[in-house]
Amino acid sequence: MNAPLNAGCQMSAPPNENAREKKFADYLYPAFIKGVVHFRNGTKQEALLNYHCQDGQMQFLNPRADTLLFTGKYLIDYIEIGERRFVLTEAHSDMEVIGVAGKALLASRTQPETVGNGLSYSGQHYSASEGNAAHVQMVSNQGGHIQWENNASSHRRRIKTTYFLIDRNRIVHPASRRAFLHVYGRNKRQLTHYLRGNRVDFGGADDLRKLLGFCDSLTAL
Repeated sequence: MNAPLNAGCQMSAPPNENAREKKFADYLYPAFIKGVVHFRNGTKQEALLNYHCQDGQMQFLNPRADTLLFTGKYLIDYIEIGERRFVLTEAHSDMEVIGVAGKALLASRTQPETVGNGLSYSGQHYSASEGNAAHVQMVSNQGGHIQWENNASSHRRRIKTTYFLIDRNRIVHPASRRAFLHVYGRNKRQLTHYLRGNRVDFGGADDLRKLLGFCDSLTAL
């Protein structure tokens, strides 16, 4: 186990207790809890983590208790909090793994949608002074230490849950008939037969888990 995450950006003071209680209503857990960040180079580090459901972002606390976001996500393989696993992506934000079939993953994400100003997701940043996380940039993972840069401004969001199929090459596909037929192309005939006989709601977790279970029974991915 490497040393704890080291954050090196300038941040404002944490919000007061009333603001913090309101803030945690949007989080998966009632407090930041210990988890493990697994890097693609095989190293791992413990951190205090929480998933912000409204923003669809994994967050962590630095030693000063500032709330920060991960970027440079290509360096991270996955994040583990208890029995739950999360994957972080640049294009599709952060999501929880809810199903596994061989080397393929089914993941869900609470998708932030802009309210009012019409800016794209990629154009939005974050402000710690409003009780949200600051957007920070991972610079390096050398010697067990992480360096971060800050880039902050305000945002307003509403959410919806969407689902993704992640293939063996870690390419993320929005869950759809086309995506499953592409990822399981070697078994297209069997999968097409299943899809014709079963009405699959690609926006529903239960149907997608059943579909993934069928795909897991196929002999080749």
